[in-house]
Amino acid sequence: MGKTVEYKGYRIESVPYPETNKGKWRIHIFISVLQPSDIQTREFSTHVFYETEAEADVHGITFGQRIIDGRVVGQTVWDMKSEDRRVIPRFKVQFRTAFCVPPTLDRTGSILDLSAGGCRVESSVSLMPGVSVELRIFVPGLEWPLMIEVATVQWISGQTFGLAFFQISESERQRLEQVIRSLVNAPA
Repeated sequence: MGKTVEYKGYRIESVPYPETNKGKWRIHIFISVLQPSDIQTREFSTHVFYETEAEADVHGITFGQRIIDGRVVGQTVWDMKSEDRRVIPRFKVQFRTAFCVPPTLDRTGSILDLSAGGCRVESSVSLMPGVSVELRIFVPGLEWPLMIEVATVQWISGQTFGLAFFQISESERQRLEQVIRSLVNAPA
């Protein structure tokens, strides 16, 4: 069957995989994005079974949309749009941060740069790419810290690592945008 959908600048192609010994279907999708010089594609699947190919198709498209929205822990496509990352301005800062790696690891560090989509953190804690953290950013002048519900480690270099923000409430997103605006307007 197969189904293709455009979603937020990405193409999701569902190609369900038949489990012949079970008579069921498994989600199998490709998410692609057109770059100036080529097309980048990433493949995803699940271990959930569906009775029909059509059912696996529908759930596959929904699964792809959730990945694109950053709502599937450990699955990401944000880095496929590399030109978008360069367009989002990053600001050098020196903010204190606290982060939690569920269930119990609470650590602190310093935010070295900040953008609307992520940040660079310096900390003595060792993390691995793909790990999700809850992040609090202590911005001078704010009554309480910014709260990022889910940020995912994208890269590590020595004692610094990059985080992409994947889940943030609307009220916190507005506060983050306000901080970014103040950094844009700050004297050099």
